[in-house]
Amino acid sequence: MRHPLASSTPWILCSLVALAAPGCREDEPGPDGADTDASTGTGTTEGADTTGTTGDAVDSTGSEALVTYWQDVAPVLYDSCVTCHRAGGIGPFALETYDDATAWSVAIASSVQNRTMPPWLVVDDGTCGDFRHSRWLPDETLDLIAAWVDDGTPEGEPRDDLTIPEPVDLGDATEIQTPNFVPEIQGGKLAEFDEYRCFLVDPQLPADRFLTGYDVRPGNDAIVHHVLVMPVDPDLAVGMGQTNADVMQALDDESPDRDGWPCFGEAGEGVETSGIPVVWAPGQGVVEFPEGTGLRIGASEQLVIQVHYNLANAGNIGMSDQSTVRLRLEDQVDREGFMLLPDPFLESIFEGDPIELPPGEPSVEYTWDLPIAALLAWVSLDSIDLFGVFPHMHQYGQAMHMTIENGGELECAADVPRWDFGWQLQYFYEQPHTLTDADTLHVTCDFDTVGADGPVLPGWGTHNEMCLMGLYVVP
Repeated sequence: MRHPLASSTPWILCSLVALAAPGCREDEPGPDGADTDASTGTGTTEGADTTGTTGDAVDSTGSEALVTYWQDVAPVLYDSCVTCHRAGGIGPFALETYDDATAWSVAIASSVQNRTMPPWLVVDDGTCGDFRHSRWLPDETLDLIAAWVDDGTPEGEPRDDLTIPEPVDLGDATEIQTPNFVPEIQGGKLAEFDEYRCFLVDPQLPADRFLTGYDVRPGNDAIVHHVLVMPVDPDLAVGMGQTNADVMQALDDESPDRDGWPCFGEAGEGVETSGIPVVWAPGQGVVEFPEGTGLRIGASEQLVIQVHYNLANAGNIGMSDQSTVRLRLEDQVDREGFMLLPDPFLESIFEGDPIELPPGEPSVEYTWDLPIAALLAWVSLDSIDLFGVFPHMHQYGQAMHMTIENGGELECAADVPRWDFGWQLQYFYEQPHTLTDADTLHVTCDFDTVGADGPVLPGWGTHNEMCLMGLYVVP
């Protein structure tokens, strides 16, 4: 299936208007082959050499050097795993010592070989883009860990020069929260077990500020599917003699006994936002935008927090959530960025005949195209820099791919060969792609519908599907 990006796509339209204006889990074998949760890190860290120090090298006698924990494996674990897998960390077990690593050696080798850990979904071996703060382990490192396990996990000479990379710290960030809220299933074929709820927060900014980083902390991981934060000008006239404030108040008044209001899509029917600078999904962690860039939040704007709650597990019905969002705001940046969220598959529900994925198929592909000429014409620019991407599907998704076409030549820009709903990260390029009117983006999503009882519809519910490729662009 193929679909061009419609110019009226609501997910992207609000950002175009703004442009024109001045965790740790994976099921792997545990100790001694037992089945348990194993994971090997989530921190975007830089530190020890993740290729080890010996590997296939030879010692002074000409014999192949022995791969050991302290000389070869520990540097990899400390750089890529121990940020989470330490005492008090979010990983389900520690990997700080030789005994820890030996106990979990089979799980470690299996996880890295299958690339379920460290969590990093885009290929970063030089064939499809180069990404900042990459957790991708080179093949040589995978071979080194496998050799260590095959040789019986030799310890080697202990050392004390390894340190645990510190988690990213947003410093004196502005903190906003949702109320303590108990979601209820809203139903319908587009969100069968879900509720989308919006909450209004006034950050009371003294002047325009720029968002350069954020950290979303769900209060209840069991029910929070995603979180968006959208700036809204309450005084903006939106038609029919109403302002955004009028529309939001009317929506809120529809359920006076509950906080917030329903908001499938963005900030609610009739509410006009000025962008979506904060996008969170499971596994993301702290997001830092590339240095010198940031997204504007106006002094007069309020913030709408949209939370998607999923209650497909009947045992979670009645649970509450109070989520927190930390925002790193700066007075100015060199270049203002914008987050676009195009998804023509989802937008087909607004066209009267939603696209359906047939059930029972091990592979169903859907492709959409975004001609950059249409984007640039809308905002009166000659070019725009693509700094990063945010792939997003639901639970039938199994792979995703994006290319940039120019003059018939295709350049791979993002390749997700193994989708994992639990690790939805934003990926920023080492060097941005400069896009001109000669370029077209092609995005393909691959779905496995073998387990579906009927056609899979696009929609916001966790059991529906999306084919979204978020784009962080900077004029």
